[in-house]
Amino acid sequence: MSYQVLARKWRPKRFEEVIGQEHITRSLQNALSRDQIGHAYILTGTRGIGKTTIARMFAKSLRCENRQDDGNPCGHCNSCEDFDSQSSMNVIEIDGASNNSVDDVRDLISNVQYLPTVGKYKVYIIDEVHMLSTNAFNALLKTLEEPPAHAVFILATTEPEKLLGTVLSRCQRFDFRNAALPDLVKHVKHIANVEGISFQNDELIEIICKQGNGSFRDTLSLFDQVLSFCEDNNVTEDRVSLALGIAKISAVKDLVQGILVGDERTVSLKVREIIAENISVKNLLTSVLDYIFELIDSGKMPADVSPAESMWIYETISKDANWVMDSLLPVKSLEIILKKLALRRSFFDGATSSAVIPSIQTEKKTEKIEPIESIKTEVEVLKETTEVQAEVQKEEAPEPIQEERKEIKFDKILEEIEEEKSMSQAEEGPQMDEEAVARFQLSVSAPVLTSDGEKTWEGFLGALGGISPAAASNLEQGNLVSPLHYDGRRVMVELGFSKSGKVFFDYINESESRAKLVDNLKKYFNCEDVSLNIMMVESEEENFISRADIKEMDEEKKLNEKREKILNDPLIVSAQDIFNSKVDKVVIDKK
Repeated sequence: MSYQVLARKWRPKRFEEVIGQEHITRSLQNALSRDQIGHAYILTGTRGIGKTTIARMFAKSLRCENRQDDGNPCGHCNSCEDFDSQSSMNVIEIDGASNNSVDDVRDLISNVQYLPTVGKYKVYIIDEVHMLSTNAFNALLKTLEEPPAHAVFILATTEPEKLLGTVLSRCQRFDFRNAALPDLVKHVKHIANVEGISFQNDELIEIICKQGNGSFRDTLSLFDQVLSFCEDNNVTEDRVSLALGIAKISAVKDLVQGILVGDERTVSLKVREIIAENISVKNLLTSVLDYIFELIDSGKMPADVSPAESMWIYETISKDANWVMDSLLPVKSLEIILKKLALRRSFFDGATSSAVIPSIQTEKKTEKIEPIESIKTEVEVLKETTEVQAEVQKEEAPEPIQEERKEIKFDKILEEIEEEKSMSQAEEGPQMDEEAVARFQLSVSAPVLTSDGEKTWEGFLGALGGISPAAASNLEQGNLVSPLHYDGRRVMVELGFSKSGKVFFDYINESESRAKLVDNLKKYFNCEDVSLNIMMVESEEENFISRADIKEMDEEKKLNEKREKILNDPLIVSAQDIFNSKVDKVVIDKK
C-alpha cells in the first residue's frame, strides 16, 4: 500500500476522536440520538480544524441504519459501506471554489427531489461555500429554506462573513475553535508513540505544533515534512530547523540570554550564526519574541531583570521589527537592535547618561547657532536650572561637584525648584487680590498697531506656544512691566521677573535664548528691530505678578466656582438636610 500522509491516516472516524471541538460533537450527537435533525447546517472556522471531517462523520451517522446510542455510525450496514465506497450517490460532496456558478447550483437543485437509493437521508456537503457567486446563492436560497424531507445540507466555510445574511439565517451555525497548543502537543505525542517516532526532546514537539498555528492538518503536514528529513524516525533539533527553516531553539536561547545579561558579543555572534544557516530575518524575530514571551509568561526571567524591563525588551523588538523588515539591510539592522538591547543598561545609567536623567554640566557651554524654529525641551530647561543650584552647592560642599552630580535625580530637581519658589513666595508676603491683578493686567495688556494689524503680548505667547511650548512656558513665569510700544520700525518690550522666577530670568538672558526670543518677536510683530529689556522686579513695590500666577489664580477661581455650584446643588442641600450633616470638602478632578 502507498504511503498515506499523517493528516489523512489520523483523520477521526468517530465523534470522540475529534479533539478540541466537544461543543460541536456533543450537539450533533444529541441531535442524532433524539432524532432532531435540521435541514441545513453551516460549519465555520479556520483551515484544518475538522470542519469537513465532522461534516462527513455527521453525514455517515445520518444515513446509518444501525446507529449506535452515542450517535456514531455502526460502520457495517449497507449505508455505511455505501459511504465508505467514496462513490456514493447519496452523499454528494461539492467544492464551492470550483463549482461556484449558478448553473452548477441549478444542477444540484434539480437532483434534490430524487430519493436516496439506500437509507433515509440524502446529504449535500458544500465545502468553501463562501466561494459561490451571488446568483448561485440566490438560486440555492429557496431549497435551503424548504428542502425535501430526505435532503440535508452541510455547508463549510473559512470566511462566514462573506456569506449572505439570508443564507446564515436558514442554517444552524457551529463555530469551530482553533486547536489549543496543549491539545496539539498531546496529539502529536500520541501519533509518535503509535508510529514509533522518537524526539530528541519534548521542546521539538512544541516547536512543530506552534508552527501549525492552531490547525491540526497544518501541524501534521509539518510533522510529515520533518520526518522526511529524519533518519530512522529520530527527530533531532538540526532536522527540525532544516526542515521548517526556523532557528534552533538552543541558538535562540543563547541569543536571548546574551540580550538579557548584556553580552553584545554573544548577541552579534549568534545572530550571524543563525542567519548563516539560511534562517530568514522574519523567522528569527518570531522565534526571539516567542521565547522572550515564554520567559515572561512562565516567570523564568533572570533575577536581575525586572518584569517591567522584560516587557520593555519585548515591546522594543516588536516595534523595531517593522523597521528591520523595511530596511535596505535587514540582517544588519536586526543585529543593531538586538545589540542595542544588550547595551540597554548603559543607556539608563544616571551617572553616565543625560538621555534619561538630566545632570549638571560643569563644562563651559559652547555657543551654537540653531534655527529659529528649534525648540528647547523641558528637560534641557531643567538641566540649565540646576546650574544655579550647582554653584551654590559648590560653595557649601567641600566634595567635588562631579561626585555630587551622580546623586541628583530628576524628581529631586523638580522638588528643589518648587521649594525655592514656595520660599520666595513666602518671603514676598500674601498674594495680590483680584482687583490688583486686574489693574496690573489692564496697565500692560494694551495692543499695538502693526502693519499686520493689532498685536498683543497674549497673541505672541500663543503663537510661540505653537512653535516652542517650552519657550512660551518660560516667558509665562514673568510678565510685561509696561505696555508694548511700536514706532513703525521697532517693537519695545520690557519683561520682568520676580525673585521666584530668577531661574527663568537667568535662562532667558543667555545669549542663545535671548537671540531666539528676539527673532521670534520680529517674526510675530513683522518689524525690523526689537528692543528687549529683561529685568528683575520686586513684586510688592512694582505691583507686579507673573502670567503663570495669574493663570493659577484664574484656575483656582474657576475651581471655587465649581465647588460653590456643587455645594448649592438642590440635591446636595436636600441630602444634607435629610442626613443632618454637612459636606466639608469637595475635591474636583482638574483633568
